Amino acid sequence: MIRHGVRYGIAAAAALLLTACSGQQVQLDIKARMEGQPAAGATVMVDGKELGVTDGTGMLAKPITRSAGAEVEVLVSKELSGHHIKPWKTTFLIKLGKDGKVVDRYSFEADLAVTRYFTVAVNEGGTPVTDATVKLNDKELGKTDAKGELVHEYTTLPPKGVTLTVSKSGYAAWQKSASVQAGERLQVALARRAVLTVTASSDEYGVRAGVPGVAVSIDGRPLGKTDDRGNYTYTYDGAPGRKAQVALSAPGYLPADWKTAVVLEGQVSVQRAFAPATPRPIRVGVHRFVGNTPGVDLKDVAAQAESAVAAHLFKASVFREVPVADLESEVKRLKVGIDRIATRGWQDTPLRRTVDMIVLGSVARDDKGLIIETKFYTAGGSLVWSQIARARDAGAINSAVREVVANVMERFPFEGTVVAVDGERYRLNLGRPYRVGRGTEFALLAAEAAKGDSRQARSREVGRLRVNRAEDGGAWAELETIGKSRTVTPGDRVVRRGQGGDGEDSASSVTLSAKGGLAPDLTPLPGVNIYLNGDWAGTTGADGRAEVRLRPGKNYDIVLYRHGYQQVTDRLRMDKGQGGKEFVLPVNNAVFRVDSEPSRAAVLVDGDALGKTPLLDGKPVSLGFHTVKLTIGEDYRDWEEVVEFDKKVEDRTGERRIVLHKDYLKIGERAAQQGDTNAAIQAYASTDKTHPDYSEAHARLGQIYLDDKNDYEAAVREFESVLMLPQNKDLIYKQFAVAFTNLGHAYYEKGNRLVDRDREGAAQALAKAVQNLQIAKQNTRFFPTAHHDEALHDTYYYLALAYHKLYLVTRKASLVATADLAWREYFDFFPKRLEGNPTFEQSRAGARKYWDQIKDQPS
Repeated sequence: MIRHGVRYGIAAAAALLLTACSGQQVQLDIKARMEGQPAAGATVMVDGKELGVTDGTGMLAKPITRSAGAEVEVLVSKELSGHHIKPWKTTFLIKLGKDGKVVDRYSFEADLAVTRYFTVAVNEGGTPVTDATVKLNDKELGKTDAKGELVHEYTTLPPKGVTLTVSKSGYAAWQKSASVQAGERLQVALARRAVLTVTASSDEYGVRAGVPGVAVSIDGRPLGKTDDRGNYTYTYDGAPGRKAQVALSAPGYLPADWKTAVVLEGQVSVQRAFAPATPRPIRVGVHRFVGNTPGVDLKDVAAQAESAVAAHLFKASVFREVPVADLESEVKRLKVGIDRIATRGWQDTPLRRTVDMIVLGSVARDDKGLIIETKFYTAGGSLVWSQIARARDAGAINSAVREVVANVMERFPFEGTVVAVDGERYRLNLGRPYRVGRGTEFALLAAEAAKGDSRQARSREVGRLRVNRAEDGGAWAELETIGKSRTVTPGDRVVRRGQGGDGEDSASSVTLSAKGGLAPDLTPLPGVNIYLNGDWAGTTGADGRAEVRLRPGKNYDIVLYRHGYQQVTDRLRMDKGQGGKEFVLPVNNAVFRVDSEPSRAAVLVDGDALGKTPLLDGKPVSLGFHTVKLTIGEDYRDWEEVVEFDKKVEDRTGERRIVLHKDYLKIGERAAQQGDTNAAIQAYASTDKTHPDYSEAHARLGQIYLDDKNDYEAAVREFESVLMLPQNKDLIYKQFAVAFTNLGHAYYEKGNRLVDRDREGAAQALAKAVQNLQIAKQNTRFFPTAHHDEALHDTYYYLALAYHKLYLVTRKASLVATADLAWREYFDFFPKRLEGNPTFEQSRAGARKYWDQIKDQPS
C-alpha cells in the first residue's frame, strides 16, 4: 500500500512538471505613453521578437505562450522624425497563483522618455565654420563642431518661436527669430563683416538704462539713432581693418557730442555713458502700506497713511506720480511681489519703462500710538531712503506723514549733473525745487566699470562740492575735497548728501546687530532699518549687522524696524570704547490655512515650501504681503498671487479654497508641437472668460486661424474677443498691443479675399485693418521684446498693404498720398535685425513693387 501510494505521488508530480514545461498562453497588455499622452505606433518586442504595434490609444493587447517561472523581457520603442525617444524596457516572471495555476494576465504602462532636436549648420561660402557660438534666447547652447554643426536637444520650446544667434569673432553675427520645428536643419551663412555695436546708457539712482535717440555717424556720415534700449548696430561690408571715427550726438545730455576712433574688423563695441543736462522728475508709484501688529486691524489706518503720502509727496515737482491703478495692474500682471521689489527690483521687467521708484510702507501700533515707516526703492531693488514718524492716533496721521515728506525733501539723495565749469565754480543742474540752498553738500561720483551686461550702476565718491548760490534752475558750488589726479568736468554725476546728524569729527563707528525669530531659534536678521532720533542711520546686512555713527556719551532714541517683525524702541547710549550692541526682534506671524481643488498641491510662500494641501492646521507666515504659489503639475495651471497676511489666521479653506485651473496653454502647446493643430484649437477654445489665461489662449487661437487655417473670419473673431476686454483694449495689459497688429492683419486678409466678389465688404474690412494697425503703430513700444522687430515689421507692412488695397478697391484719390507715405514709413522703419532674413527680404522686395505702383498713380 505504501509503495503504491508513493508511485502515485511521483506520477502526479511528473504530470504537473510536464504541464509546466509545455507552456501556457498568458495575456500581455501594454499601454504606451509619451509626455502623458497615448503613444500610437510604438513597437513592442518580447524576448527580442516583435509582438506588434500599439493602436491609436497607445494600447497593444496580445497573448504570448510561456511556462511558469520563465523570465520575459519587454521592450517598447518608437521612431518619430526630429525626436530622440529612449526605449522603455522591463523584465518579469511568469508566476503561479495561490491556486497553483499560472497567472494569465500581465499589464504594464510604458512611459517613453522623449526629447526633440534641431540642427544648426554654419558655413561661410559653403565651407563649414567651426567654433561658432550658438545661442537660443541669449542662452549659449554650445559651439559648432568640425563639420560646422551643432545639434540641440530640448523638451519644449516657446510656441511663439525663439531667437537664435550665431556669432564668431571676425564674422557678422547671424540672428533669426522664428518657430523651430523638431528635426529642422537650419542653414546659417556667416560673412566676414565688421559689426559696430553702439550702446548709449545713463546711470540714475543705481540703475543703468539705455538712452534712446542718440545719433550715430561714422566719418561724418549719419547712420541712424539708438533704439529704446540705447542700442544701434551697423554692419560694415567693406575691407576689414579700416580705421574710422565714430561720433555720437545726444541732445539734452552731457556730453552733447562725443567721438572715438575704431578699427572696423570683427565685432566692434562702442559704449558711452551720458548724463542728463536737465533732471527729469522721478516717476514714483506708492504701492502698498500694510499693518504690522498681530491681532490689530490696521487696514484703514494703512490706507489712510498711503493716501496721505501720495497727497503730500506729489506736491513737489521733483516727483511725478504713477497712478496707483496702473501700478497695481502692472505689478499683478508681471507678478512682481513685494519681496522682488525690495531685493532684485523690477529693472528687468517692462515696469522699468514707467516707474523709477516704488514707495512701500508699514504701520505698527504700540503703547504710544502709531509708527509709520515709508521706504523708497529703486528699480534695481536698492533701498535709497527710509523715514519713520509717529502719530498718536488715526487723526494725527496726516500731520505725521507731512513731517515724513518734509524730511524726505530735506534729506533725499537727489542725483544731478555738473553742467558747466567756470574757473573754480561748478554749475549743478539741481536747484531750489530739490531743496538745494547755500551750504548744501554734494558728493562727486565716479562710475565703476559694469560687469558684463549688468544693469546695476555702481559708483564711488571721489570728492565733495558745497553750494554757495542756489537758483530755481540750478546751483553754483565750490570744490571742498577731491581725490588725487581727479578733476571736475561737465557730465560728472553728483548726489546730494543728507543734512543734519552728528558731526563726523566727533562721531564714532559702532556695530549694531539684530536677530529675529522666537527664542531659542534666533538668527541674524537682515533688512532691519535703524533710526536714531527719527533719522534713518542704516540697514542691517546679510549678517544682521550695521555700522552706524554715534557720538560717545550721547543719548539717542533708537527704533529698529522691519516689516514682519515686532519693532524695538529703546534709549541708546554708547560710551567710548564700547564696540556694539545686539537687539532681538520677535517675529509677527499669521497662521496660513489653505486647501485646494484638486488637493495635494504644493504650497510655496516666497519660494519656501510649506507642504501640500490640505494644510488644515496651518503654517506660520510673517505679516505683510507675500507671494503665494500653489502647484500640482500635470495639466493644471499654477496659482500665484501676492497675498496680504494681516490677520492672526489667513483661512483659504472651505468656500475660500483655491481652485486650480486646467493649463490649456500647456495642453495647446504640446498639441501644436506634436503637429495636432485641431487638438491645439480645442485646448485654447476651452478657456472661458473666467479662466486667467483666456486672453492669451484666444490670441493664440486667432494666430492659428490666421497662419495655419487661413480662416480669417475665425481669426478676426478670436482677436476681437481678446480686445473686447477693457483691460486689453485700453492696454492696461501692454503685451496685447500686438493683438491690434494681428487683428489688422486678419482684416486685411479678409478684405483681400473679398475683393473679387464683394467690393463693399472688402472696403469695410480693409478700413478696419487700417484702424487697428494704426492703433498698433502708436503702441509699438509695448510689443514683446523677443519678437519686437517682427511685430514692428508686420505693423508697417500690413498697414501699407491695407491702404494700398483700399485705394485699388475704392479709387479714392485721397488715399494715394496716404498709401505712398505708408510705404515710405515701411522702408524707413524696416528693422535692422531683419536685414538679410530671407522671409522679410522677400516681403521688402514685394513692397518695392507695390510702392512703385502707387507712385505712378495720380493724386
